[in-house]
Amino acid sequence: MTPAAFAAAFGTTAREVSDGTGLDSAVLLAQWANETAWGTVVVGNNLGNIRCSPTTFCRYASLGDFATACIATFHNGFYNAVLAAKTPEAQLAALVASPWDSNHYGGSLQSFYDPVEVYEMTPAEDATLNRSDSILAGSRLNSKAVDQALIDIEKEVRAIGTPPPATVDLKPVLDAIAAVKADVDALSARVANLTLKAT
Repeated sequence: MTPAAFAAAFGTTAREVSDGTGLDSAVLLAQWANETAWGTVVVGNNLGNIRCSPTTFCRYASLGDFATACIATFHNGFYNAVLAAKTPEAQLAALVASPWDSNHYGGSLQSFYDPVEVYEMTPAEDATLNRSDSILAGSRLNSKAVDQALIDIEKEVRAIGTPPPATVDLKPVLDAIAAVKADVDALSARVANLTLKAT
């Protein structure tokens, strides 16, 4: 798989494990890219090659089951240094120094991290898109406040998608914002018409 395809295929699982461990999801993708040769060797949904015994790898019915097992593995006491690391760089280094490595990561996961990191959102990007979602999901603001919120969010979304390098294809978000703007404008016009008729 290409890094883009790998991130698309397993990004949701990485975010699930990230939520349960505090580890950066791109760090997890980098580890799994190494473990699976970019997704070419995935047996039993076991992206991390978690062992069930010294000689066998576990098999999971789904990626969700793998995510649950991966979270439990990180919390089993052998990976406290990995969990304590706060930055992606520190987490990568801690993984390479951990028992999970078993000297097969070649001293670094950076060459796997760099290609997948560009497909992950920063916390600021995530916050902006979450704000967009709350507006688009029907926030009960007055029309002027909605207009201004949409303008502000659109600026932030455009900034996220501005090279170099654009980290996410934000055209669908921008299209949704434009559609909501059009709906708000149409609603405002109808309200203005009703107000004129009532007077």
